[in-house]
Amino acid sequence: MKLRITNLFLLTFITINCSSQETATVITGKIVSSNKRISNVHIINLQTMHGTISNDNGEFEIRVSVNDTLLISSIEYEKRKINIHKFHVKFKSIEIQLISAINILDEVFLHGLSGNLNSDLNKTPLDTLPKHNFAFKLSDLDKKLPGDEYGYFEKVNAESFTNPLYIRGGGQGSKIDRRLEAFRKLKAELKTKKDFPSKIKSDLGIDFFTKKLNIPEEKINHFLGYCEYRNIVEQYTKNNLLEVIKILQEESKTYNEIKN
Repeated sequence: MKLRITNLFLLTFITINCSSQETATVITGKIVSSNKRISNVHIINLQTMHGTISNDNGEFEIRVSVNDTLLISSIEYEKRKINIHKFHVKFKSIEIQLISAINILDEVFLHGLSGNLNSDLNKTPLDTLPKHNFAFKLSDLDKKLPGDEYGYFEKVNAESFTNPLYIRGGGQGSKIDRRLEAFRKLKAELKTKKDFPSKIKSDLGIDFFTKKLNIPEEKINHFLGYCEYRNIVEQYTKNNLLEVIKILQEESKTYNEIKN
């Protein structure tokens, strides 16, 4: 009796497994944005964690089943998650539209303003500079103007006027304030590291960590910190999601051994 039950279980398992393999289909896709084909976009099946990258024509191939979810990721475009439906599998094709990513700048707080335009305009200090009394004549157009401090240079260094990192008052020879530049770079790096855990969990899903990598949900952030020596944040910033997934899969094995 036990042997029959065991054989029945194995037969059922094999049948289900074969059925799932038969329903998996290779589909071709195209990534576009504003009628332009987009290359170097990562397409990842979140159910199988297999992925690919779109070619120069924005085309790709990937194996999917009905109800799978594709993660579409690119540095220049907003991430998307696409659910695979029966018609995708039937026609073996999919076209994915991307929207250009908008970089949101940090908030700037202006102190002393009420937010009411009329009220704030009334508080604007009066201009105390004297009004000019120059008189221009048509003959002035023929006058030759003297050279200025930049007359000896073929090109003016426009960056010294527009880049806030430049030290003011240095004229053409202005130098970049390296301390301020380093501070802003460090601030950006720290923000990227701080935002990384929530972003990667949103992209790959909690189930990827808990079910596929066997990492408890409360330990995910600790595990991501454990993987930092593999430059995982840098890989994620460069949109190398396939490499990120590979690192996570490899490091989860040693992490679980240490944890146990």
